[in-house]
Amino acid sequence: MTDMTEADERSVGTHIAVLEKAVRVLDALLDAPSGFTPSEAAEATGINRSTTFRLLASLDQAGLVARDQGGRYRLGMKMLRYGAAVRLNLDIIRVAEPVLAALRDETGMTTLLATREASLARCLLRLPGREVDVLTWTSGEAVRLDGAAAGRALLGRLEIAVFDRHLAETLRDETAQQDALRIDIDSIRQRGWALDASGLPLGINSVGVALTDDDGFLWAISVSGLDHHFATPELERTVALVTEAAGAIERRLRFAAP
Repeated sequence: MTDMTEADERSVGTHIAVLEKAVRVLDALLDAPSGFTPSEAAEATGINRSTTFRLLASLDQAGLVARDQGGRYRLGMKMLRYGAAVRLNLDIIRVAEPVLAALRDETGMTTLLATREASLARCLLRLPGREVDVLTWTSGEAVRLDGAAAGRALLGRLEIAVFDRHLAETLRDETAQQDALRIDIDSIRQRGWALDASGLPLGINSVGVALTDDDGFLWAISVSGLDHHFATPELERTVALVTEAAGAIERRLRFAAP
């Protein structure tokens, strides 16, 4: 990997500083239901007026703030989408946690819940196993979708066009890896579960199963533990337990829906 030049580092630092100022503006607007003029926003944040004006214009263009006819800025409607996404993830954690706890207790393995973020799978909840606590992927962390059983289960539920785009973006010049991943995901689609030991310590394996709610939002759960749980004949039992847990979460989501 090429080392960053001093100019590159300065550029990164500048972008981070701009991002920090944008967050300060959004935080100030969070506590201002009547909104701010650019001058008021500058005063509230301590950022100079010209910079504040440019930030507000950029945030407006991105839909994160909205300008009314009087020239006052408020948080934009796009924030509702962000809030809904956060609330949805909180709801899935509340619904899934007791099911994952029961699955952990029955299997002795580490259980987790993940969601897709572009080309990544992010762990929303991880419950350490009694038999072995797999620490490779912890709550809040993200890995490549093809880098974990839960992530591969998510890939297996994507539309073909979306999956192809993922391959093009993440394995652009790796034809052999693309072909191998495509074969594995085709198998996952057919059988409904993923088996993958990517990034796990030697002797540890994992099974993942995807699930959805009535609105089509997608998550996946997985168990990770010692190899013998994932070898014949115990693999069949492991897959059945994870699949049953995914179905239980889906039923709870439907019951909990308003």
